[in-house]
Amino acid sequence: MKIIATIILSLVLCVNVHAQNPSFSPATFTAEDSVTITVDVTGTPMAGQTEAYIWIFAFKTADPSGAATDGFVNGSWTNSNASGKMTSLGSNKWRFGFTSGTVLFGLTPADLTHGFGFLVKAKDGSKQTANYQVFNFDPLVFIPSMLRIFPAKVDKDDVITLNFDRSLGGTVDEQRMTPVSVTVTMYDETNMQVGSPLTLTVKKTDNTIWSASFIPSMSFTPSTGHQLNKFHYKFNGTVLNTSGVPVNVSSSESEIVFTVLK
Repeated sequence: MKIIATIILSLVLCVNVHAQNPSFSPATFTAEDSVTITVDVTGTPMAGQTEAYIWIFAFKTADPSGAATDGFVNGSWTNSNASGKMTSLGSNKWRFGFTSGTVLFGLTPADLTHGFGFLVKAKDGSKQTANYQVFNFDPLVFIPSMLRIFPAKVDKDDVITLNFDRSLGGTVDEQRMTPVSVTVTMYDETNMQVGSPLTLTVKKTDNTIWSASFIPSMSFTPSTGHQLNKFHYKFNGTVLNTSGVPVNVSSSESEIVFTVLK
């Protein structure tokens, strides 16, 4: 009887080891929030490995067995991207962070309503865990503002869209301005300006909204030993004065600090 009980207890412990669920920080998040995943691969083929890579995918439908969109960090199955490499926490625990689901999958929040899954694998795909799934993004509560970026959380290598909504302007000039450009000023981690301000031509994307996009790391180069940390941006345009003559004006300025997770 002792032998049988020991076998049963061993099986229960084995199941518990395999059933360990990953944890997320924050515990709940939207498609535009920064997220850190921590997973324990004890009891899986990835136990004891010195390197681990995430393979992450978003579901296109409510059926998790259907088609999925790969995260841009995946690479190919037999050669994972360096950007998908996970950070070891010791004791078979691994961590991976991403700035937002919209950046990770290149999809809008509306396209990420069916959640995502992932697994942990060797770089060459020779070993892997089972799939961890399904994890859902919380509904995104949109708060309109005059100056807004998309996605809401960004890193220096992301495509960032800068938006100006005239209808939400806080001053008369902002409410009447016809934007023609946006000025971006970059700073490093010491708060020193990086290069010269960048001026981007804007385009009208809605009745009262103008936008422009850029990739920080392709537009600014920090000095040796430093990194891009944040940027300020403001929209520039014209308003007509009481004589009907165009006058140059600018919006207030907004600061965006880069979110870096790994």
